[in-house]
Amino acid sequence: MSDRVDVGIDRILVPLDGHEAAASALDHAITLAENVDAGIHLLSVVDAYRLKSVDQRRSIEAELEDVIADAAAAVQTAEIPVTTAVEVGFPHKEILNAVADHDADLIAMGTRGRTGLDRHLLGSVAEKVVRLSTVPVLTVGDDAVGTRPYRNILVPTDGSDAAQPAERLGIALAGRFGATVHALSVVPELRIGSRETEDAYEAASRDAIERMKEHGGENTDIRGGIEHGVPHRTILDHCDAVDADLIVLGTHGRTGVERFVLGSVAEKVVRLAERPVLVVPARTGGGTD
Repeated sequence: MSDRVDVGIDRILVPLDGHEAAASALDHAITLAENVDAGIHLLSVVDAYRLKSVDQRRSIEAELEDVIADAAAAVQTAEIPVTTAVEVGFPHKEILNAVADHDADLIAMGTRGRTGLDRHLLGSVAEKVVRLSTVPVLTVGDDAVGTRPYRNILVPTDGSDAAQPAERLGIALAGRFGATVHALSVVPELRIGSRETEDAYEAASRDAIERMKEHGGENTDIRGGIEHGVPHRTILDHCDAVDADLIVLGTHGRTGVERFVLGSVAEKVVRLAERPVLVVPARTGGGTD
């Protein structure tokens, strides 16, 4: 096991709001920090949009300071370096600002379930952060399944340049955890398309799987597969088939063969997955070199 592989994660940002899902995200952040030798920065945001009075602000700040204090105690118990902050502003903006201010390499956030209005973290904050973040974002639902430390990591890929940072980070994390990487490339069902287009998808899928196996070398167990279907549904079904503890996938693609695990597919997986999902932007420092 290449347990000293450089993952490129030195500080993890964990936004907290007192909800159970955020506590689950903290648990995963602690597990990651323990295995990649990272520190944790805890952040709670008083939503400026919802404030009606100074007294309300003070009351919410006091509640969040208690949440932060309890979380910091849990991090310290794990002997992980921790810093804390309570800010006032618009949540997704304060979270993204904190990435720059505290040199965070990864954000770990909770989501509140998979149905109705509760499928979004702090309203629409999670989706905004996933779309706008320049660093990987781990989303964890309060109903998330899987085990920690991770033993099975699913890495969907479409063979594009945009997917490569996710491929490399997934492999690097597997090295730290001694986990198996399940590489998956989905050839999407084409309602309108030529045989040449399908062949291009097939070729890109084969190349992506082989590239991941070469990158993992002899020290990482990488098992690859190519499937046909609707990308996000196939990814979710494959999670159950391999009993994945974590999904690592890319976003921000372009067009044609390179658009598969990108944009809306990543967002659908984040919304619907019963497993933690780590979304990796195309340009990121975490595990990409």
